[in-house]
Amino acid sequence: MNSERPAFFVRHPWIFVCFAFLLLITAWTALITVAVKQAPQQIEIKAE
Repeated sequence: MNSERPAFFVRHPWIFVCFAFLLLITAWTALITVAVKQAPQQIEIKAE
């Protein structure tokens, strides 16, 4: 049952690169979304 052809992902390593890039973009998007929602309250400073 052991064939001479390597596995699909071994033959197409660019799929790992695309998956890693997608994971990175997803993580940054989630981080920025949480940071915007949890932003501190802005306080206005009156100039005299």
